[in-house]
Amino acid sequence: MHLIQRFVSERGGALLMLGGQECYQAGGYDHTPIGSMLPVYLDRTTTAGPMLDARFNLTREGWLESWMRLRTDREEDEKRLAAMPSFYAINQTFAIKPGASILATVSDSAQTTMPAIVSQRFGEGRVGSVLVADLWRWGMNDADSRKDMERAWRQLMRWLVVDVADSISFSTETDAADRERVKLSVRVRDRAFKAHGDALVKIEVTQPDGKKSQLFAEPSLKEAGLFETEFFSSSSGNYRATATVEDMEKHTQLGLKTTGWTYGPQAEEFSRLAPDRAFLQRIATETSGQMLALDEISKLPEMLKNIRVPIEVTLSTPLWHTPWIFLALLFFIGTEWFLRRKGGMA
Repeated sequence: MHLIQRFVSERGGALLMLGGQECYQAGGYDHTPIGSMLPVYLDRTTTAGPMLDARFNLTREGWLESWMRLRTDREEDEKRLAAMPSFYAINQTFAIKPGASILATVSDSAQTTMPAIVSQRFGEGRVGSVLVADLWRWGMNDADSRKDMERAWRQLMRWLVVDVADSISFSTETDAADRERVKLSVRVRDRAFKAHGDALVKIEVTQPDGKKSQLFAEPSLKEAGLFETEFFSSSSGNYRATATVEDMEKHTQLGLKTTGWTYGPQAEEFSRLAPDRAFLQRIATETSGQMLALDEISKLPEMLKNIRVPIEVTLSTPLWHTPWIFLALLFFIGTEWFLRRKGGMA
């Protein structure tokens, strides 16, 4: 179970639990690594009887997922759902976990509604729960229903494996305080999907004007297999970054990843009407200045008298070009001549 949990969370695999009578709580999966991955809670039991004549229907989240629909037109899909047979083997659950989505429900004649298909992300992978145990009734209804059921299972399987994580991932993160600073992170894994730290990561950034910059990502001290560097956006527009990963030992290319971001300071400035006091205070602090409120404007003339200019220019002038130095030399020479004459010296 721990290996399955690592496979889903770290490798980006998928787990699908089907709703048989010995699954979920009846299968003893509560308080296990498998139970912790499921999108539904297993710690509550029901004293009510089984659901009879339960009808299958999609939720709002289910209608938004293309792999849950079998028709291009919603009206046709609603007719298909209305023609589906009733189900009788339902694993009843009371609540879903935070972040999970109910894609389909079943409702009986007493208007009791229970989740039928639930999904959620778990680490790098995804987990799905099918709580209807007798979906085979759908395929035994007629030949067309059989084709629909087979198509539904194929779409479900594709959804489980469509976004499997790659051995090399490239991501960007913009600094919230300094929008110009962009953190570039590249995670490298080997064929066994373990962190690979002996790699050379080159990053080429193409700026909006077409100019290209070459960067080298450095290994992180916090996480093995993570290489990081920073780039400062200088002009507005779209930026494109391409990371090339090479094996230092075998001198072979492990992979290539591309990502990008947009830098638009004007759009961020005009997106709000209120002044960004935190940004202004940061500028004042970094430049040894001071931010004044509107009622403190009257203090500005007095402050400008005593303010120190942050930029100073050094001017050098030879001492021989200074008048008082010349006069001092004449004084010392004249004094020395007077003392020598007074003492009878030449």
